[in-house]
Amino acid sequence: MLLLAVAMIGLIHHKTVQAQGFGIYEHGTCAMGRAGATVAADCDDASGIFYNPAGLSGKTGFRFTAGATVIGAFGEFTSNTGGRTTELQNDPIPVPHAYLSYGLDEKLAFGLGFYVPYGLGTVWPENFEGRFLSYDSGLESFYIQPTVAYRFLDNVSVGAGLTYVIGSVELNQRADLSRQIVPGAGVPFSQVGVPVGTDFADVNLEAGGATGIGGNFGLQVDLTRQFSIGARYMTPVKLEYEGDATFRQISTGIVLPGAQPVPVDVVLAAQFAPGQALSAQTATTEITMPGQMAVGIAFRATPDLLLLADYQRVFWSVFDEIVLDFQYAPTTTQVENYNDTNGIRVGAEYTLSPALTLRAGALAHSAAAPDETVTPLLPEA
Repeated sequence: MLLLAVAMIGLIHHKTVQAQGFGIYEHGTCAMGRAGATVAADCDDASGIFYNPAGLSGKTGFRFTAGATVIGAFGEFTSNTGGRTTELQNDPIPVPHAYLSYGLDEKLAFGLGFYVPYGLGTVWPENFEGRFLSYDSGLESFYIQPTVAYRFLDNVSVGAGLTYVIGSVELNQRADLSRQIVPGAGVPFSQVGVPVGTDFADVNLEAGGATGIGGNFGLQVDLTRQFSIGARYMTPVKLEYEGDATFRQISTGIVLPGAQPVPVDVVLAAQFAPGQALSAQTATTEITMPGQMAVGIAFRATPDLLLLADYQRVFWSVFDEIVLDFQYAPTTTQVENYNDTNGIRVGAEYTLSPALTLRAGALAHSAAAPDETVTPLLPEA
């Protein structure tokens, strides 16, 4: 209860978060206590299945752990024109993990893990100025990883896991009439008097069941009794989504003047008819979950004190654009142009007694989205 209270205080007072894209690195309480510094000396709870598969070797018997990290994503958008500020309205997001390992002997070990290294989403009010990009979106990627680890020498361990990934995505946005082409006229509605930011359709896209296969590989070497080094690499995984898109007409109440006034809503209704551009239809897209690597060192300063440091790199540059191919509606492209990110994680743990270990850590890393492509889709930076 005391630890829970301390964690809640940290959540209340933590005002700024620099996110690495939509990545999540918090997949175990021990690792979180070290700020994720685990590559050279893994935790004793089977979470090495994610953090470094090589760490499973050298431990006999069964180990099992399961839990969830609850993420509070918050932020705000301030308009350049009216100066209005809109708050993000996300509910707390639970991110689950579970690990089971079995050490056959001092050399060979097996494991099975479940974790979510990429995901999250955003919820904004429906009248949010960025609603034409997104007002409610979410992305999830569930990784299931069978793993094997082996200690070749007394001081060298390797591990490898096959990552089977299941992904889903949801996007809700509004469509701006001012950007649409007037039927038969070849000019946008903005040129016939329709104001910018006129909602005329609500768009929902849901796609699930996308699958892909990758790998997670690790190495640990004990250089001396006090020093150890480690490295891990998780491959990128491409997910191809196919889902359903629905379009709901929103009344604008606009009537274009002329010798015969034209009710815009009547003209637009034809596009929502079956088989037309804004009817219910299928849609496809693909997103690559980026690869990541980490290297680290661990130093056993005393029998009770362990010091750790990791360098992490996530190859976000694969997330360059989101292309939505619709069955009837025109193809749309959202440019992201993410950059690869670098992170430093340092941690320490002190064994106070057989029943109590104290941990602390700190981390810093760069942001993936460049300023010019930050969007309301995902809680980056």
